[in-house]
Amino acid sequence: MKAISAKRLCAALIVLLLVAGAVLAAVCSVGAGDADAASLRQGSTGDKVSEMQRKLKNWGYYDGAVDGIFGSGTREAVIYFQRANGLSADGIVGSATAAALGMSSSSSSPGGGSAGSSGGTLRQGSTGDKVSEMQRKLKNWGYYDGAVDGIFGSGTREAVIYFQRANGLGADGVVGSRTAAALGMTLSSSSSSGGGNTSSDLTLLARVVYGEARGEPYTGQVAVAAVVLNRVRSSGFPNTIAGVVYQAGAFDCVSDGQINLTPDDTAYKAAQDAMNGWDPTYGCLFYYNPRTATSAWMLSRPVKLVIGDHNFC
Repeated sequence: MKAISAKRLCAALIVLLLVAGAVLAAVCSVGAGDADAASLRQGSTGDKVSEMQRKLKNWGYYDGAVDGIFGSGTREAVIYFQRANGLSADGIVGSATAAALGMSSSSSSPGGGSAGSSGGTLRQGSTGDKVSEMQRKLKNWGYYDGAVDGIFGSGTREAVIYFQRANGLGADGVVGSRTAAALGMTLSSSSSSGGGNTSSDLTLLARVVYGEARGEPYTGQVAVAAVVLNRVRSSGFPNTIAGVVYQAGAFDCVSDGQINLTPDDTAYKAAQDAMNGWDPTYGCLFYYNPRTATSAWMLSRPVKLVIGDHNFC
């Protein structure tokens, strides 16, 4: 076995020292100065820390100064937020906590944004008119009792989960395309919502027809759609199709999940005919199947007409 020369041994030691120094420098740089792209932690400073503090303060997790300095008080607020939202409570804002806050941990990325959506979704941390619209719908339908303030906080997230569970959707607290459709809204900030009939209204109405009346005579399918529209026009009900459909306990197809089935062409045609003004019920606000209905109040209402298996009143 050959002995290692002193020259080669010295060179190897120099390489090891250089590597160790680089690693130590990387570790030490994480805790101080502007935050790196991967995380925010105690010792970090800068605009991203200010953004985080502002969000935590607005949502009631932090009562300190929004000064861009990640001190012990900010760390305690982060831990409070993490525990309240089912995250690992380590006081470090990594990717999961940043996502829950509706912000990117990268210093070059924007935060919640004025439109409040990211990648076509609304989630905790989003802000803006679309969040206000969503909160208003959830509040009108009895899923939310907080302020309509355009801030997607933990209370709004709980309301979204409540709505999703009640309507057979994936209960993740994130408003993506399916939840938005169920809410009767679009996520594009440029699109309109409200009382006007849109393609999403037609699809939702067709889903009600298919879920409630497939197999019924065509006139009966139009009649079901007409009842929904009559409620929209009535002062005793929400003033949008989605509001009527998703009012708590209003339709069996929502309760049993059939609202999420894909409508056939007949259901779409019936919905369109009702939207175009055909009302076979002449203004009825209710209908029921007398063979399956259990509500004493509904069964006591005077029947105006019968179409297929449904009594209309």
